[in-house]
Amino acid sequence: MGADKPNGVVNYSRRPPKRPFIQNVQYSIWNPEDRTFLGRTPKRWGVIGLIYLVMYICIIIFFSICMCGLMATMDERVPYFTLADSIIGDNPGMGHRPLVFEQGALIWYHPSNSTQVKKYVDNINQFLAPYENKSLLVNGGVNQKECGNVKPPRDVVCSFDLSQLGPCSRENDYGFTNATPCIIIKLNRLYAWHPHFYDDPGDLPSNMPPDIKEYINSTTTLQERQKVWLSCMGERPADVEALGPLKYWPYPGLSEVYYPYDNTAGYLSPLVAVQLLKPKWHQIINIRCRAWARNVRYTDSLKDRLGSTHLEIMID
Repeated sequence: MGADKPNGVVNYSRRPPKRPFIQNVQYSIWNPEDRTFLGRTPKRWGVIGLIYLVMYICIIIFFSICMCGLMATMDERVPYFTLADSIIGDNPGMGHRPLVFEQGALIWYHPSNSTQVKKYVDNINQFLAPYENKSLLVNGGVNQKECGNVKPPRDVVCSFDLSQLGPCSRENDYGFTNATPCIIIKLNRLYAWHPHFYDDPGDLPSNMPPDIKEYINSTTTLQERQKVWLSCMGERPADVEALGPLKYWPYPGLSEVYYPYDNTAGYLSPLVAVQLLKPKWHQIINIRCRAWARNVRYTDSLKDRLGSTHLEIMID
């Protein structure tokens, strides 16, 4: 039976009637005496449903207003926080290819092993695909142009011709089959970062490698020296000896025409190919490549590696 209602007042203090377990389950779902479903009458369910409906409509309206306000203050091209104010900071990092993530920074192969060579060649090909096929870019690369030494307008970006990399090409397997492997080096994109160049041959860092200094001293114009210089060296004396001579393609630097990066569609990072001409076989060679600019901080720490990238190579 339902609740007692003496004088029309519900008596909730009465002992509930004893029913079998199955009947209790049935009554908890639908009680024919009180005409309640899950303990509430249809009217009560209607009131609760209306309350929740109004509440969620208000939440949706409030959330939509907040999102509209947020989107109105955002720019698709310009980050809200940049350089030192952002999490990334104002010091650009560096990267290299090939980089097979299963092996980390180690490149280990034998020139006559086509399977091993293909693994690294394919990795570089995948990275360079947008440089070769402009259709892979968001805008199809329609705003790319050959810049030379002249910076383009804001909505135009400089193209990068892979033929500048000389023998470090797909046709030559990037030197891997000849035991003269090429490492592709790039500077990571950092919005609104302006490099401060080492463009004065008389004011170069004392620890800059002699071959980079020699190249800078061989230039004849300021435009040729307006570059973020790159160099690679063995990390330890044994690595320096085993690394042997290097060749940079097209030159050991990244031209100023690619900076600053401002998130323009079609942008491709400039590259430098570092070719190991006579690396020592059967030995792991630890290599550190770094960037040279007045506003690029560099540390020798193997943990932080500011302004540099680390790799290891072993030709077995």
